[in-house]
Amino acid sequence: MEIKTSTMLSIALLGGLQAVAISAQACCPDPTHGAPNASMMATGLGESTPKAPDLSLDPSWHIYEFQRDGFSYLQVSDLTGTVRAAVGNINGMLWVLPMGVDVSRVSLPAKGSVPRGTVVYQASTFMVRVIPGRQVNKWEITAAD
Repeated sequence: MEIKTSTMLSIALLGGLQAVAISAQACCPDPTHGAPNASMMATGLGESTPKAPDLSLDPSWHIYEFQRDGFSYLQVSDLTGTVRAAVGNINGMLWVLPMGVDVSRVSLPAKGSVPRGTVVYQASTFMVRVIPGRQVNKWEITAAD
């Protein structure tokens, strides 16, 4: 009789633990508990039409922001989908990624410098200004304050 009682108690306990595990999985399927998982994050940096929302303030441009491993990346594309430039950011330190037809025309001015151009994107990580030219545009990208 003791074996049956012990076995039944073990089964009931395991069933209860399984129920808790299932409800926890339904609540928080991601091990980072609420942070976006890889399937929910924007993807496609460098692609003409990435799987990311267009965040541009100016309808003449497409601006996409990506996050990975604590780094933020920004891609600027034109209306045809041509990648114009891309920049990375970690803790306010920016660098130009080697992609886009305007890569040589991207400047990363120091904080406190006089801004030029028209703001086409502004968020917590980046501010992007376009400086129109006769044949080509220049880009001024700064870390947001």
